[in-house]
Amino acid sequence: MKKFFYSLFILAMTAMTFTSCEDVPAPFDIPFTTDDPNVETIDPAGSGTQADPYNVAAAIAYTQQLEVGAESPQDIYIKGKVVSIDENYTTQYGNAKFYISDDGTANNRFLIYRALYLGNKKYTSGDLLNEGDEVIICGRVTNYNGTLETQQNKAFLYSLNGKTEGGGSTTPTGEAKGSGTLADPYNPLGAAAAVKNLTWTSNDVYDVTDDVYVKGKISRIADNGTFTDGGTYGNASFYISEDGTENGEFYCFRVLYLGNKKFESGQTDIKVGDEVIVLGKLMNYRGNTPETVAGKAYLYSLNGKTEGGGGGGGTQGDAKGSGTLADPYNPLGAAAAVKNLTWTSNDVYDATDDVYVKGKISRIADNGTFTDGGSYGNASFYISEDGTVNGEFYCFRVLYLGNKKFESGQTDIKVGDEVIVFGKLMNYRGNTPETVAGKACLYSLNGKTEGGGGGSDTPDPTGKGSYSEPYDVTAAIAAASGTGVYVKGYIVGYVEGQVLSSGAHFTTDGCDVKSNMLIASSASETDISKCMPVQLPNGDVRTGLNLQDNPGNIKKEVLLYGNIEKYFGATGVKAVTYAEIDGKTIGTKP
Repeated sequence: MKKFFYSLFILAMTAMTFTSCEDVPAPFDIPFTTDDPNVETIDPAGSGTQADPYNVAAAIAYTQQLEVGAESPQDIYIKGKVVSIDENYTTQYGNAKFYISDDGTANNRFLIYRALYLGNKKYTSGDLLNEGDEVIICGRVTNYNGTLETQQNKAFLYSLNGKTEGGGSTTPTGEAKGSGTLADPYNPLGAAAAVKNLTWTSNDVYDVTDDVYVKGKISRIADNGTFTDGGTYGNASFYISEDGTENGEFYCFRVLYLGNKKFESGQTDIKVGDEVIVLGKLMNYRGNTPETVAGKAYLYSLNGKTEGGGGGGGTQGDAKGSGTLADPYNPLGAAAAVKNLTWTSNDVYDATDDVYVKGKISRIADNGTFTDGGSYGNASFYISEDGTVNGEFYCFRVLYLGNKKFESGQTDIKVGDEVIVFGKLMNYRGNTPETVAGKACLYSLNGKTEGGGGGSDTPDPTGKGSYSEPYDVTAAIAAASGTGVYVKGYIVGYVEGQVLSSGAHFTTDGCDVKSNMLIASSASETDISKCMPVQLPNGDVRTGLNLQDNPGNIKKEVLLYGNIEKYFGATGVKAVTYAEIDGKTIGTKP
């Protein structure tokens, strides 16, 4: 009779459809035996659902049919009594190891291996089990080399003696949505899906996403890594789901506060039910836990409130510009320009050449902001295209007009000011586009300029690169490249060696170089960042212009025809084939 009932159970299992996964394993036919004839065999029962859990006999039968080492394709619910407890909980891992059976004896027992507590949370001191407790377990199961058990950390106590604390299935219901942009953020299941196939090798070697947006409601605030008021780390760990329940959660691990800043005293205001958008990088920790990368994500918004975010804020809008004065980057263009630059440490990182970025000040930051007559004389602020906190770029420790320190009376930058910033950009820590500290200045402030990068009286850029409207040097540097263009400027010196920054000479004294010279928009210029090195090829141009043979050419205006490209580590004029100086022509006019 027992075998007859068991055969009926097998037929029922064969026809069963699992709602949580379409990949249902093949049916099984594993007989149960016992060495004690006085022990009554318990038939398999249940469908493995929350409403109708498997009994232990059915869980054993279901798990035995899995391939050795494979886990079940979906969560199942198992109901039984605690037989014995190997590890009530571990302080370090917060899980428990114990056995259950249908009748509370050791016959036909099933191993609950390192399962979490009620609500799919870690065990804490006081969360204890006792032999004889009636439990329902929810999670994945596996046939581990013949040992039938729950998969480590993929199962939890759904109920304990009738008590439940939510937690839902570890295979949550709902749909993955979103593309990870601010306009279309991932929902929590979408974020989990985005990292599903990312690899994790160790705590130091793992794949991550680019910066993405994830939107949801806080369902739980975790103990591990949660901020403390005024604490050392200033981050918070919490779970979010689409509806604020514990179904379909995503783990936001060690996330910073609004504006990509640390949580500080008075900012302990996140709570269950809050709607948040998190911006940052995601990973698949240990290959089975989708979460944010610690310290690489922050609250972009909290119940609709935003405070920008140190290096990119929103991404609505287009990246524009080429970084020249004639066509400066907009803030999103500047962020895009450094996206792939590497950062290894505060001393080892990639940076752009000097470029121009135009925008409106959206916020003046605390970190590094100038004080009236202060020690550092720089300012840190954010700019965006429209002056809002959307699409910000971080201008970090920027000097004043003319590449000078902010001084008393120059505390006149304010939110809404239109600025052009000139200098080098970097991608700090690989996730924060910003200016290099001390390597950028205000080129203009509400249209006012004082020369930019050096403080000399350099004229505003002029020209279009044609013979009738040649570039001056300022415009040629801003153009950065060009083939077959005209550039005019004043001869101010020459370069000794192969590096402009260490070989510039603003004199003809002792000149023994014939292959190059320096030009600038001002005859009195001595700031090498405002000069262009000029390659003088063999022939008439070299003979007529080089300062060793023609020292009288210093400070004279010259018109050159050639190409604008990199030379001696800077923007220069190369392949010069035609020149005009002192009313004379050299070479053949194209």
